[in-house]
Amino acid sequence: MQLKLCATATMQGIATLATRRKLSRDIRRSRLEKREELESKVASLITELLKAHDPTLQAPGIKTASHLAAVIAAQIAVQPQSVLRSMNSLEDYLTEMATDFVVAVVDAAKSNRAYGIKRFHAAAPTKSDGVPLPDDWAGPVAGSTLIERHFGISRSTLHRWHKRGECVALNAKTSKKAVFPLKQFLDGRPVDGLAEVIIAFGNQRNAWQWLVTPHEDLDGRLPIDLLIEGERDLVTNLARRSQT
Repeated sequence: MQLKLCATATMQGIATLATRRKLSRDIRRSRLEKREELESKVASLITELLKAHDPTLQAPGIKTASHLAAVIAAQIAVQPQSVLRSMNSLEDYLTEMATDFVVAVVDAAKSNRAYGIKRFHAAAPTKSDGVPLPDDWAGPVAGSTLIERHFGISRSTLHRWHKRGECVALNAKTSKKAVFPLKQFLDGRPVDGLAEVIIAFGNQRNAWQWLVTPHEDLDGRLPIDLLIEGERDLVTNLARRSQT
C-alpha cells in the first residue's frame, strides 16, 4: 500500500513537473512572439522617422539603425521587472555606452567589404579655396527634385524663393546643382524670419552658417532652432547686431 502511494506521488510529481515545463515553454514562446512583433513595429516606426528627418539618408544606414534600435528596445522590454528597475543605475552612462557601441558598429562596417563602405573617408574634400562644402556643416541637405518628391514643394517654387532671397541654397560636393538645407523649411515653406537673416548677412551661405552655429546669447542653442520655435524677433535682431 505504501509502495503504491509512493508510486502515485511520484507520478503526480512527474506530471506536475511536465506541466510546469510546458507552461514555461509556452511563456517563452509567447514572449518570443511578442518580442518579434515589437521589433517589427519599432523598426517600422524608426524607419519612417529617419526618412522624414532626412530623405537623403542612405537605405543601408536607415536599415541598420532601425534594426539595431528595434532589437535593443525589444530585448530590454522583455527583461524581468527587477532588471528593468535596476536600469535606473545606468542613466548616467547610457550615452557613453551607446556611443561606444556605435563606434564598434562603424569600425566593423569599415573593416568589412560586405557592408559596402570600403571607401569610407572621415575627412571630406574641400573646395580649392579651402572653404568647407555644406555637406560637412550645413546639416541634412537635398536637391530640388528630392524635396519636391518628399515634401511636395515644387522646383519652380523653390527656385523662386531662392531668387527672392527667401530661402538658402548652397553648393555641395554630392551634387552638381545647388542643394537646400532641409531644416529651413517649416510647414512646407521657409521658416518665418529666414529672409531677414539672409538680408542681415547679405549672403545665403554666411547666413545659414550663422543659423546652425551655437550662439552664446542663446545659451548655446542654434539660432535656426529658435526661428522654428517662433522666436523671429529675437533671432533677426541678433543677426542684425552681429553685422554692426
